[in-house]
Amino acid sequence: MDKIFEYLSVGLGLEKHVLKEACGGEELRLLAKINYYPPCPRPDLALGVAPHTDMSTLTLLVPNDVPGLQVFKDDHWFDAKYVPDAIIVHIGDQLEILSNGKYKSVLHRTTVNKEKVRISWPVFCEPPGELAIGPLPQLVDNENPGKYKTKKFKDYQYCKINKLPQ
Repeated sequence: MDKIFEYLSVGLGLEKHVLKEACGGEELRLLAKINYYPPCPRPDLALGVAPHTDMSTLTLLVPNDVPGLQVFKDDHWFDAKYVPDAIIVHIGDQLEILSNGKYKSVLHRTTVNKEKVRISWPVFCEPPGELAIGPLPQLVDNENPGKYKTKKFKDYQYCKINKLPQ
């Protein structure tokens, strides 16, 4: 995960340690979840998970070999191709905020399968709740003003979960 943060920092023209430190450094929390989607007789009428973006900085997703992840791009839903032994990396809301919108949180959803069980194991990389997250000062200037409010991660979570304005 450290290498991912380094590559993303360098991609923004920053020193490689900047994003991980801005997300909490060694205090970064890893939360694992298991998603279980049983077979569904009418997959055309159901979703596994409704469209959303992740609150995290990054999400590392390990899927089984049953397709179901879709991402939204250019006004269309696209199936994510299953690649054996690969981990899918999602940019989350906190990286979008820190990058002042240069990186976009991925809008995604999951579908269900008529005959097979689908399982996925996401690991959410989140800042500590008390950490204030906002656009990095290095990415804000007169031509690129801050697009997001700085707030504690726990307050961001509360607003998103309760569908309150950010």
